[in-house]
Amino acid sequence: MGEGENEFPALLQRLSSLAATNVTASQGGGSAIASYRGAAGDESLQTEAGHHVLTMCAARPARFEGRNSRARSLVYVKQPGALCLVPAGVTPPVRSRTEFELLVCVLDVPFVEGVDAQLENRSFGDFDLQINIKDRPAQQLLKLLLDATNEDAPAERLYTDHLAQALAFRFLMLAKASELRPAPAAPAALPRHAMLRVEERMRDLENDLSLEALAKESGYSPIHFSRMFRAATGHTPHNYVVRLRVERARQLLANSPRSLSEIALECGFSSHSHMTRTFHELVGTTPSTYRRSL
Repeated sequence: MGEGENEFPALLQRLSSLAATNVTASQGGGSAIASYRGAAGDESLQTEAGHHVLTMCAARPARFEGRNSRARSLVYVKQPGALCLVPAGVTPPVRSRTEFELLVCVLDVPFVEGVDAQLENRSFGDFDLQINIKDRPAQQLLKLLLDATNEDAPAERLYTDHLAQALAFRFLMLAKASELRPAPAAPAALPRHAMLRVEERMRDLENDLSLEALAKESGYSPIHFSRMFRAATGHTPHNYVVRLRVERARQLLANSPRSLSEIALECGFSSHSHMTRTFHELVGTTPSTYRRSL
């Protein structure tokens, strides 16, 4: 959604409230995201937030005015995809020189702290304000999280959990880049006994699975579970569940007279159209065409 001129503080307050609520809801962990459009001369970006804020320049280049470490004024251009990382409690010295559009993502402080606590190579020290930086993984994650938020049907919790966890990790990497130790070695695969427990839980396709619940089933933290699961299967937990749903749908299409809508709901899809779209992506044909070909 778009926001009007000088409404940035209100947007931050709304997103901060959503991010705190979403820690326990089905909306993407401790994150919340929206679009914001501002005009030339917008000084409302100089707002201190109670949570971490990650913004990305969208649509077109925009000119901003800020101050360097010596309090000297400087003018710079933010290209589409350029990021600004603002830690909680920091007021960015920024004023727009032209019209602009941003993606604004708020990350709940306790949520980010929880992700940090799971890392083997934890960093120390304060977060640093980062202005006009590039990070392709963070760019992609912001776009995916916004798309998931703007979908007509609510996105699956397992998917938004994954995006929020990954985005919090990128935030930590960027905010404490100078303090982080070298990355750890490639993760070990999830042990077979843990994999069997997790897959059994995943096959209950009607459940609204969360990353935390699956991690608890495995006996590992969400961060470690995600990495070890991917090492074992080659897929993220969400992608693996989607494949299990399509596998079950194929079985029902072959052996059950039930309607496509009934099959979709039984397999955990939000609707007939959701199943059709996903089925076509993985199988290469629609469920109805697949059924007729049997």
